[in-house]
Formats: sequence, C-alpha cells, structure tokens
Amino acid sequence: MRESPASSRTESGAAPISLEIDGRTFHLHPGVNSGPLEVECSTGERLALHPWSFEAHLRALDLHARLDGAGLAFDADGFAADVLRNSGVPESLHAELAPLALWWASGGAQEPSPGTLPPGWVQAGAVRARLRPWTFSERSRALEESLTSQPDGSRELSLERYLRSMLSSSVVEHFPTEPLEKLDGASTAALLDAVVALNAGDERDEDRTMRASGKQARVLAEVTLKLCRALGWTPSQVWATPAAEVDRLLAMLQLTEPGAPAPAPTSRPRRLSDFPDAVVIQVEDD
Repeated sequence: MRESPASSRTESGAAPISLEIDGRTFHLHPGVNSGPLEVECSTGERLALHPWSFEAHLRALDLHARLDGAGLAFDADGFAADVLRNSGVPESLHAELAPLALWWASGGAQEPSPGTLPPGWVQAGAVRARLRPWTFSERSRALEESLTSQPDGSRELSLERYLRSMLSSSVVEHFPTEPLEKLDGASTAALLDAVVALNAGDERDEDRTMRASGKQARVLAEVTLKLCRALGWTPSQVWATPAAEVDRLLAMLQLTEPGAPAPAPTSRPRRLSDFPDAVVIQVEDD
C-alpha cells in the first residue's frame, strides 16, 4: 500500500490523497466542513466513508470468519461488502471499492501515535491499553460459553462472543476510559490484533516439533514436563535455558528422585571413621 498527497486542494483546503492498494489507485478527499472522508469512484461521484464501529467490526467478523480443520477462513469480500453497506455504497461499486473498504476498517486513515509506552501498554488507534495474557481457565470458559449446539448435533463457535471474552480478560485498563463498545472500528481492529498476538504467543521451533509428534516430540515433552514439575517453570522457560544447565538439572533430578540408584561402593570396606557421627582421636608420637 502506498499513499501520497495530490497537488491540487479541495474546498476544505486540505490536499486529496492518492492511495495505492494491491496495484489499484484510489483518490480520497477530505470531507467539506470536517465531514467524513470521501472516495472518488470510477463513475466520477464521491462517496463518503462513514465511521466503522466496534459493534459493526465484531459482528462482521462473526459473519465472515470461520474456523475449520485448516484454521481460520476469512471471507474478505463479504467483510468489505458490510463495510461499504455501512457507508451506503451501492452494490454496483462493491467490487471496485472492496480493497479500500478493508483499508478503512483496519484503520488505514489513522496516524500512528508517537512516543514510547510503558511495558505492557499498546496504542491501538484512538485507545491506549494495558494488556495481560488471559489464563487457561479464562480461555476454556470463553470457548465453552461461545459454542452453540446446532440441530444436527454439531457445535458452532460464535467468534464475536469469543473475542468479546478475550478483550474482557486481557484489557486491564484503557484510556480514554469510555467502554470499549464506543471505540471506532479501526481502533477495535488494532486492539484485537494486539490482544490476539499477545494470547497466541510467538511460535517456537519446539512448538512445531510437538505438532510433528514422533520420537523427538515425545522426548522433548518428557524432559520439558519433568523440569516444569520440579521447578515450577513454564515450557518457554525450560526451552530458553542453556543446554548445559538443562543437562545439570536433569542429572540432579535423576540422583534425587525416588528409586535413584545408590552411589557405587568404594573398593575398601568402610571404617568407623567414615561415618558422619564418628569421633576420631588422633594419637601422635612426640
């Protein structure tokens, strides 16, 4: 995507913007009297892009995103059509303006906020939020509450309900302090991206090994769980530990775990002085 200001100016005094998305160029004009941004269509008319809201964004995701065996399937054209209908764009122009609609809904018109944030904080469009990962219990409860039984016996996931629960668990505080439901759609998209990324975590080589199963995966799982149980660590802490330290820890656990073999006896018989509670009297000649 590329955008650049055009040379001429509109009635509002602000320069129009030429925007390139997927090899297609769109011309945007600031609205008159601080009105909504307008897009110039191939027909010559200008159509206003109306605000895209929190509720509309989650509702559209629920309609056009589906989980299947291959992962998340997203109907980009259907989502874009909802964004354009929200702005009253005629159906005949949906195919032409679909790339722009996705740009608009994802916050393409917003300026990035400068400055450094404290750890745990993100700037998501118009909102600044402190985040935390949700717990396994919270995720399990959200999943169960988001599944709806169907007449054929299957269960369907409500992505909208699931994402609302994720936001409720992971957003600790935010500014402005108005309810998240009052956010614009672009800020909603940015906040969801940050929260989902936080809760998904970075995929490691070890995660891919686990999914592959096989002997290597079983050995890695056994070693990881053994150290997690003994030390109260997370798998990520185990995997980030230097290999030599892991070897030392495993050796100590092997020596101290129940049923560990006793140290090999020495070649000579034990004497009284070898016992820890023995009192040894040493006699020397003058």
